[in-house]
Amino acid sequence: MSSFKVIPLKAGTGGNHLRRPFSCEIKRSKRKTLALYISHQHVQVRCPYQASRAEVMEFVRSNQQWIEQRLYEECLLDKEALRIEKGGKIFYRARELTIEYKEGRKKRVLINGDRFIIQGHKLNARKAKQQVEDFLIDKASDYILPRARGLARYLGVDGKIREIRLRKTKSKWGHCTSHGILQYNWLIMLAPYSIIDYMITHEVCHLLHMDHSKRYWKLVESICPDYEYYVQWLKEHEHRFWFD
Repeated sequence: MSSFKVIPLKAGTGGNHLRRPFSCEIKRSKRKTLALYISHQHVQVRCPYQASRAEVMEFVRSNQQWIEQRLYEECLLDKEALRIEKGGKIFYRARELTIEYKEGRKKRVLINGDRFIIQGHKLNARKAKQQVEDFLIDKASDYILPRARGLARYLGVDGKIREIRLRKTKSKWGHCTSHGILQYNWLIMLAPYSIIDYMITHEVCHLLHMDHSKRYWKLVESICPDYEYYVQWLKEHEHRFWFD
């Protein structure tokens, strides 16, 4: 069983962006090499059971500049993270809009110029977040479901679809199982329609090819010729769509 230990490192004394100490967690396993993983301001070293503390410390020190750069980049991304709050910013259809609350008995979301208006009665952060979730789920139901089934019919695989689910997950935009269950993350409705259509295409094409082989990507390209651009766009901007 892997053991864990936190080592406080006095880093950040050089001329880089971070200039503050960071902690590093060690995770030991049967692996043969040392590797670094950074996520959500958390630094983890994965190493063999037999690696000594001195070896791990030296490995971290030799990669200190890279670690600090990654932590700095994460700080920048965190500043752009979506927070459903009055006066906050939301990246909707590739446009940065300002979130506004509007008092009203009817619950709804309105887009007016550069304003993302959340209307409801005695709104607070919790209620506003729920209304945005309901808004995006409704959008996904109206857009993703019929287009996924339509594309499946076009490809002659509509009979393979057992169910289409809409679910917010922490890391995936879509998923397709060998049993014909398609799943889409409804947060994708914040993206431009071209990106949404690519995600629909990506999962439906898996009904024909349950892999990422050349045949699979050729099929995707036949439906979505600019898919490589959409993949790159999503990688660059997806951090702005996730909210708790």
